[in-house]
Amino acid sequence: MSTTPTPVHRSFWQRWRDFWFAPSDPTTLGFIRIVTGCLVLYVHLAYSFDLQSFFGPHGWYGLEYVNRERRELPHVVPPLTWDFGQASAHLPEFPHRKKAVLDYIHHLLATNPTRADMERSLAYLDRLQRSGNIEIAQVGVYYINQLAIDDRDRKNQLAVLADESKREAMRKTTVPDLRIPDTPPFLNALPKDERARVADEAEAFFKTLPQGSSEDAHAARGYIYSHFNELSFAQRTAFLDFLKELPTLDPAERDRRMDYLTYWNQEARYTYRLGNPIFSIWFHVTDPAGMAVAHGIALVIFFLFTVGFCTRMTSVLTWLAAVSYIHRTQQVLFGMDTMMNILLIYLMIGNSGAALSVDRVINRYRAVRASLRRSGGIDPATQAYLERPPLSVTAGFACRLLQVHFCFIYMASGLSKLKGPAWWNTNAYWDTLVNPEFTLIHYQWYESMIRGLASERWLYGAVAAGGVAFTFVCEIGLPFLVWTRLRPYVVMMGLVLHAGIAVFMGLWIFSLLMMTMLLVYLPGAAIRERIFGVGGAGRRLSLRFNPQADRQARAAALAKALDFDGRVDAVPAGNQPSVRVVADGREAAGSAAAAALLGNLGWLRPARWVLAVPGLGGAVSRWVSGEVKVGDAATVKPQVPAAS
Repeated sequence: MSTTPTPVHRSFWQRWRDFWFAPSDPTTLGFIRIVTGCLVLYVHLAYSFDLQSFFGPHGWYGLEYVNRERRELPHVVPPLTWDFGQASAHLPEFPHRKKAVLDYIHHLLATNPTRADMERSLAYLDRLQRSGNIEIAQVGVYYINQLAIDDRDRKNQLAVLADESKREAMRKTTVPDLRIPDTPPFLNALPKDERARVADEAEAFFKTLPQGSSEDAHAARGYIYSHFNELSFAQRTAFLDFLKELPTLDPAERDRRMDYLTYWNQEARYTYRLGNPIFSIWFHVTDPAGMAVAHGIALVIFFLFTVGFCTRMTSVLTWLAAVSYIHRTQQVLFGMDTMMNILLIYLMIGNSGAALSVDRVINRYRAVRASLRRSGGIDPATQAYLERPPLSVTAGFACRLLQVHFCFIYMASGLSKLKGPAWWNTNAYWDTLVNPEFTLIHYQWYESMIRGLASERWLYGAVAAGGVAFTFVCEIGLPFLVWTRLRPYVVMMGLVLHAGIAVFMGLWIFSLLMMTMLLVYLPGAAIRERIFGVGGAGRRLSLRFNPQADRQARAAALAKALDFDGRVDAVPAGNQPSVRVVADGREAAGSAAAAALLGNLGWLRPARWVLAVPGLGGAVSRWVSGEVKVGDAATVKPQVPAAS
């Protein structure tokens, strides 16, 4: 008869629910917590040497500027259609051009004009805007750019603008050397009196521009012309409306609007909201002594999170502390910080302290103590709890979120590379190998190897094309193949990819964080086996103790709590003065028992040196032995169920 279990039909909803919320071994998330915590601790420990330069009030990004960003950063919501949405006044991006346009605006306001005065000065530009044609507006501005600086010459040029019939006479008799610009075509259909009005408007607009024949004045006029022509039609309309509204405002409001436009290149009234809702402790702690104390506390939190102490609390505090550094100076924000933040979020969501943590040791200790109180020994339920951490829904959910998120990261990275021609012609990969800023090119052996590759055309092509193909297969293929039986192979490919990025681009921390993300695809049982070995394998110890002696019961509970290898058998014995450790038929007590435990519990072996420290070694030995002192009445008695 077949022993294959009958498949159970599950609905789509059940499969979807089990995909996200099936209980999972928390060992994977615990191991990711340890690696991430070490990297977070290293990164922020490195900040200690330049704490003021990075995050001080006068650091790379001064506190004055980041506070202004927190309160004034403009947020504009784009429209749901292909339209550009609400336009706003804009200034040039380049500082020298921006200064010329700002000087022009201040010149317009220098005489405290009324709105009517401002409208008369800008009437020519308004006429161009009413045409509704961007080309007409640009030709009209270009016409002003050709007018002469000399008042007499410009008057003659504008006379031709008002009456085209004067062009030939002006050219032949009156001023034969005067350059008469071509009249904008859209004016040809206007009557003579309207063209005369256009000439007056052009003269009024020209008078608002920087005057004089100096090189600076000529350059400033050119920057202003260029700005008007580079604005979109809607932006030019918004800019003119902004200028015409300034005379109607009180001086304080006018200065506020000008200051906001100058700093952010955006009008505040056209924003969805202002400010950036970010948090950082460095916004409030600014004196050097206080910053040193706060930084030290943050490092302690990172350490406690790494070892897994009070993980539910320290995971949140670690994320908040890490975000504080990122938010304070986003100029140092890099892909490393982004990946670190992603990992910390998921380690905060899931119960990352349920395994491989101090919390787990404490819970194991409490479980053994409770079992000893109940039965005087370790019952089967407690033994099962000690063998492996309980399955966790939150740990499984966090791991699944991280797995899916990693797929999106790889897919976005791979598809974005397809848009770049450097990846199609293989230059992107080769440039990475020979870039002196990143690679090992300053080493003679590496340079010789690269020159040898480049000397053979076919070898160069094979290496460059192979590297590009490997990258595409890894980044675009992993999101699909990692859910199949090929998972071990694509995970290994990802590890190789990021190892190459670390070596050839020098992005060590970023690569290590990406490798840490790849750990989420490993099963928890495999991680436990690699860390602790196969449960019960190796030299076994028998720990004999008196369960009724409180000190011995606590020592036995601690030994079982630290016994992740499953090598210690806690055996309740009769009345004895201290805990005995039996190994290979030899019984040890006191310091010898402590040495036997530390020497045989695999992951505690590096801590054997504590026994050689005067005072500390004796304290550890006394704790392990659990010696019963005279008059010690603290005992543990088995609880007998009450008669029914």
